[in-house]
Amino acid sequence: MIVAFRSKFIGFIAMSVIAGSVLLSPGLARAQTAGAFVRAIGDEALAAARAHSPDRFRRLLRDNADLPSIAMFVLGRYRANMPNERRGDYFLLFEKYLTGVFLANGSKFVGCCLDIRRVKSQGRNALVWSTIAPDTGRQPISVIWRLVRRGDGYKIFDVNIEGIWLAVQQRTNVVALLERNNGNIDALFQFLREW
Repeated sequence: MIVAFRSKFIGFIAMSVIAGSVLLSPGLARAQTAGAFVRAIGDEALAAARAHSPDRFRRLLRDNADLPSIAMFVLGRYRANMPNERRGDYFLLFEKYLTGVFLANGSKFVGCCLDIRRVKSQGRNALVWSTIAPDTGRQPISVIWRLVRRGDGYKIFDVNIEGIWLAVQQRTNVVALLERNNGNIDALFQFLREW
């Protein structure tokens, strides 16, 4: 079951990272429209993939992703099992894991193009519809971005790829892992440390 979880988690992370959940530097995120933000994210993600640099990706992720919110969201009903004093370690492991997955899968998406199709504001937040056109001749991939306003810029909270909200899917996978381990957070830490 861990293998299935890992496979789904890798797919989530690879597509999210390449599609753009590696985010812009703080200065670039300020005062942009949601569409411009997503377009720039795609460009930055592709540049990071071409560079194949863990430091560059880690910096983009750390500076701009809403990692704490996403990391806590995927815990689902086991969120309360994560002691406050372990959250810092959990967030670092989550970030390290995302970096490793990006490095393992980033080269598959070098050369892809992102096209913004539609933007819908939802109060301070936004949804952005886009497609990713791989340069391998494959069909374009439909991607919807759920952006949340943080300060004076956007951050990505979730990405829908081909009809699946990936953070929601990962919550299902993480909760299943924790259920199999009687809610023991150490099982999740063990999985994340393997990366």
